[in-house]
Parts: sequence; structure tokens; C-alpha cells
Amino acid sequence: MAQITPKVYSIEGITHPDPRGKVFPYLFVEDQNDLTLIDPSFLSQLPILEDYLIDIGYNIKNVKRIILTHVHMDHSQAANEVKRKSGAKIYSHWIEARYLSHNPPYSGPPTAQETVNKLEKLGVSMEALTKEYGSFDVEPIMVDEQISDGDTIGSLKVIHTPGHTPGHISLYYEEDKLLLGADSISKHVFGADGMYISAPQVSIDPVTAIVPAQRLSKVNFDKLLMAHQDSLLLEGAREAVETLVVQSIQKLKR
Repeated sequence: MAQITPKVYSIEGITHPDPRGKVFPYLFVEDQNDLTLIDPSFLSQLPILEDYLIDIGYNIKNVKRIILTHVHMDHSQAANEVKRKSGAKIYSHWIEARYLSHNPPYSGPPTAQETVNKLEKLGVSMEALTKEYGSFDVEPIMVDEQISDGDTIGSLKVIHTPGHTPGHISLYYEEDKLLLGADSISKHVFGADGMYISAPQVSIDPVTAIVPAQRLSKVNFDKLLMAHQDSLLLEGAREAVETLVVQSIQKLKR
């Protein structure tokens, strides 16, 4: 159990097809029967998420909001089933809502074939992956509430952080000085050392991907929770992001 603050939990135990990575959904507690689930991840691993809720004293029916930070399958595939079980509303940025509904279909990286090629190079069996994750398809997801930069969802403020995908968002909880950065920044996963801005191989616009980190570095936060990380960054997070921005700009100038 990873309770970050009285309001925020990191949901443990969700695996990723890439053995070098992890993916973390998050839970925000508005009150005892009012939960916000951020990025429910893979449909095949929904039982892990449900068991986690039970272990911390909740139930899937307590979920009132599902926030999708972006369209990628490892964040969104279980959304429809969570909505069906809980009756929750689905929220996303208005740009991302179009892609989630497949109108138009999202064509940004990584493509399905690029993902397969990468996993095969890592020695991952497609047969084993299919057995564990089932289909990698994502059915159309109809967003109930389309949001924009600066909006609030419950107690969470929306920050538009494009680059990884066009409508990618991060979320800020001012009371705890806590930032949920989703895929705008990752830390020591997928074969990379240290913190890094969304990689070109998985970003619709690798140059723009530095802008979210710049925007986030101006927010007053101490804790940074990422969707892909080896460990939580709970102290000095803003300073770490400021350093990352400087290093990334220097790399672009080379």
C-alpha cells in the first residue's frame, strides 16, 4: 500500500509489457465515498486495481471520476469497464477526447508495429504478452466531461502539458504541493537513467515535449508523481524538474 498523502494513493502492482518499465495509476480521495481514479491502465489488470481499492477500504463503486491524462493504451484501456462498474464520469482534455473516441483515430507514436518490434528486440514473447494482457486494442472511449488548461476536476487543477500527445494533461493538488505529471516526465525506466522528458520514440512532438517540463517547473510543488518511475519523488521535486529543463535545453542546442 502506497499512501502518499491523506488524499493520494499510488496504485501498486500494475505491470507493463516492456519489462523495463512500470505504470502507476493514482487515486485521489475527495471524501470517503467520492474517489477520483487517474489513468486506470490495462483492462486485463483491472482485478489488481479493484483488489487494491478493497485493501485500502474502498470499492470500485466509490469511484466517481476517471481522469485520462492521455490516449495511450497503458493509461486508458480499462476506462470503459471502470465506468461500467462504477457509474463514474470520464474526463480528458478536449483535444484528447477526439482521439479517445477514435474520431479521428490517433496515429502518433508508438504505432502497434513499433511496439511489437521493440518488445521482440527485448526478447519478449508475443504469445506470453497476449496471454497476460489479451488484446492491445482499445475500444472507443466517450468522454463525459472535456476540460481545458486551468480547469479543476474536484480538487485537482488541470495543466495542459502537450508533446507526449497533443492533449496530455498533468494535475496539481495545491494543498499538498503535489503534482501528478503522468507521462510528461519519467524516472529511471524503459532503459533510461535518471529523470527524462518524454522520449521522441513515444512523443507526437519531441521538441514540444520540453514545454511541459518548463510549465511544470513554474508550479509550486514539492512532490512529483509520475506514471512511469522507479520510485516516488517526494522531496525537492521542483528543483529536480528545473535542473531537468536546463539539461534538456542544453541538449537541444548541441
